[in-house]
Amino acid sequence: MSQNTKDTGKRKQRDPDLVNAEIAIKRAAQKARENARKAGAPVVIMKNGEIMEETDSGHARPDH
Repeated sequence: MSQNTKDTGKRKQRDPDLVNAEIAIKRAAQKARENARKAGAPVVIMKNGEIMEETDSGHARPDH
């Protein structure tokens, strides 16, 4: 995905360190969920500004 600058119309190169960062983060999150499921533990997430525990079934519940 490239971006055009407004001033020159030239393409702006993306930082090579960030190109695949989103893919890596999603892969790490999936691995964490798999490890938690194997251990029978919930995964702690933040959803809509609230800290929650996500269970093996994928449901999130508030962690108060």
